[in-house]
Amino acid sequence: MSVPVLADENVDHRVVHRLEHYGYDVVHVDFLAELEKGCPDTAIAAYSLDTGRPILTNDDDFLTEFGDGAFAGLLFIEDDSLPPATVADIVTEILALVDDPDGRVFYVSRNWL
Repeated sequence: MSVPVLADENVDHRVVHRLEHYGYDVVHVDFLAELEKGCPDTAIAAYSLDTGRPILTNDDDFLTEFGDGAFAGLLFIEDDSLPPATVADIVTEILALVDDPDGRVFYVSRNWL
């Protein structure tokens, strides 16, 4: 069973579509009634915890402003220049090795490929 993912507002929709194509359950903040573009990071973190979905983002506020246990996990995109297809492929590699992110932080970087 794959890990469901919550994509933050800054994640390119092409990343979401590619992950969905790979069979992942991905929801984007832009399309959630409970959340919306521009909602506070605290609301995203709470939704992550409530649903067990790690957050896919390049917003470093999740690294600096939240303590342990604030979210279900974090897939942090370090390099904004990575193409969407590469981001999706890296996330796939990470999630293939992780059954339960359990609040951990994973850096989405080429090192996973």
